[in-house]
Amino acid sequence: MAFELEALVGHLYIVGGRVINVNPPGALVEVAPPTAAEGREGDTFFLLIVPSGSIAPTTFYEQLATLAAERYFSAGGSVTIALRAMFQMINRNLYEHNLEHSESDSQQFETSMIAAVLHEDDMYVARVGPVVSVLQTAGLTLTLPEDLTDDEPLFSVPLGLLPEPEISMVRYGVNAGSRLVLSDGNLADIPIDRLTSVLLENDIEKVLHGLRRTIKIQSQLMLVELVPPEYESPVLAAPGESSHEVSLKLGEARQQLALEMEGAPGKRPRRGDFGSLLSWGLAHLAGRAAGLLIFFADLFQRLFPLPEITPTRRLSSGTLILTILLIPMIIVSIVVLSWVSNLGETEFEQCLGKLQDTASLARSLDTSNRRSVTSAWNAALQVAEACDVMRRDDPTVAAMREEAQTLIDAINNVKRREAIPLANFEDAVITRLRLQGTDLYALDDKNDLVYSIKLSDDGREPIRQEPISLMRIGATHEGGFTIGQIVDIAFDDHSGDLAMLDRNGTLVRCSPQFILNCDAQRVLNANNWEGPKALTIWARKLYVLDSEAGQIWRYDPSGSSYVSAPREYFAGSARPNLRNVVDFTISQKGTVYVLYDDGVMKTYIGGNESPFVFSGFNEGSEPHIARTEGFYLNDSPFAPGFFIISRRTRTIFETTVAGTFMDSFQAFDQEKLGLVSAVVAYPEQNMVYVASGNTIFRIDMDVG
Repeated sequence: MAFELEALVGHLYIVGGRVINVNPPGALVEVAPPTAAEGREGDTFFLLIVPSGSIAPTTFYEQLATLAAERYFSAGGSVTIALRAMFQMINRNLYEHNLEHSESDSQQFETSMIAAVLHEDDMYVARVGPVVSVLQTAGLTLTLPEDLTDDEPLFSVPLGLLPEPEISMVRYGVNAGSRLVLSDGNLADIPIDRLTSVLLENDIEKVLHGLRRTIKIQSQLMLVELVPPEYESPVLAAPGESSHEVSLKLGEARQQLALEMEGAPGKRPRRGDFGSLLSWGLAHLAGRAAGLLIFFADLFQRLFPLPEITPTRRLSSGTLILTILLIPMIIVSIVVLSWVSNLGETEFEQCLGKLQDTASLARSLDTSNRRSVTSAWNAALQVAEACDVMRRDDPTVAAMREEAQTLIDAINNVKRREAIPLANFEDAVITRLRLQGTDLYALDDKNDLVYSIKLSDDGREPIRQEPISLMRIGATHEGGFTIGQIVDIAFDDHSGDLAMLDRNGTLVRCSPQFILNCDAQRVLNANNWEGPKALTIWARKLYVLDSEAGQIWRYDPSGSSYVSAPREYFAGSARPNLRNVVDFTISQKGTVYVLYDDGVMKTYIGGNESPFVFSGFNEGSEPHIARTEGFYLNDSPFAPGFFIISRRTRTIFETTVAGTFMDSFQAFDQEKLGLVSAVVAYPEQNMVYVASGNTIFRIDMDVG
């Protein structure tokens, strides 16, 4: 289907809410020139370059776009290889410029870039930095990145900051009527259903008008509509060059080149002419051998210059031949031995130089641009890790790694702390922690078993740790109750008992002072639960969060038992979606706090939702970006607030009860919190306990 599609192209350039009636400075559309490499001759190239960081003159982006197009069309191989080579070339130029001028006051350059290539009936799209594409084809709306609401892939590192660009690439099948938008990151703010509606307008002009009405403040975008070659555009547009004509020109040029080569001197003889073939082969072999000998002779002359002496008798032919053969072998042996003996040191020194250059670039960036500075120092950390593999514990590498990590932490308001192992359980996965005084309890979700850890008075050391035999799957209790899969554990503040609930509705309560003194009962209507997820006891009432039913079941006590059917916390038919809840709790005042895995916290009073929002977080570290695995409500007079854990960032966030950011903590050894899943606080000692995998760690918050 080569050359069966042509492109109608429109642009939208909005600055400060005002439409600028020129194309964005980094926008370019180009069909293959006659000099295009083989494989590129039928391609149509679309490019949009968006400023990032400090803004350069308009001509900078125009020249950069031209350079990118030239590099793409001169590259052979597949489309993806050519696109990757183009991005790497542009990134290398910017990166080397930034390194060279990192110590001076010269402007540092970084850009975001998105390119698309129409190759036969495929559209290839590649991006680096916070730029996006949206394709409407065959009734589907496809985006790159795939999820425009996820900030992590959207805000990738621009060109010019890392030694190697982080390229995202995708290939789509297209046809006549397909529409493609290449845009800066502002397009991601538009809901996908609204984008789909706009892209389905009757013609390209209406699509541009629809985007103009939707985007209010800032935009640089290119709109492409694919049409048959004979299509007559209803929109006034400057005509471009047809890929049909380009293909014909390329064919003619290559045919002419072939004719010229037929008569060129030195061409390879035809297959049947044996004598000419032999002469041609020997000539080429002799030429290559001569070139090799000249190279070695020149190298030998440079390394061991001959003294000026008077002529003596000539060497014999045998001596001359031996000399010619031995000298290159000796030289090669010397070079190889020297290279092998100094390989590790040379590689390390090169790595160290690269680390110093990367650090210099990071130091030269404007500190007000948090994202760029963080990306640059993260690149320095990556280089430091590579250097550390070559030479462990090198003081220079260690110092630069510490500098990079310290500055990143300062930008992100992160405090580094030592994560000290407190307890370890073989073949366990700890998912819940509960603390009552100096009694710490852990739920092993893998083995459906509850552990008890008795702590010292200051909470810093475990005195003993043991499994609770009556709180494990398969344990039997008086009355014929057998424990099934455990849902959760909780404390009853009224009685001081530890409670455990399984999926069958079996409630076991044990006294912490006499952990083998337990009673069990079966709560009513447990067979109606759809997905019990968490347990909380407040004011003696039992609350069970049922994620699949979208309900919290409340059991009222009767003496020391729960004998009545549950009541619904959320009344009526409108129930919240609780499927992605990681945990919930109830404050002393009766407010229900529900935390979702996407970092959203919701609060309810009497079953009615109350406004709640996290605030004060640095850009990029908000809970909805970091994601969350669990939380703990410190409801005591000692600095009340929340402790929220994020496995994705291996971070413990501390906020006020109102959700305002206070602190964030990470371990010096970040691998320790790689599986973080639960947290509780010991506020009197300014300490938190976190579970990660099969280990519980202690972290002192007030000790650096």
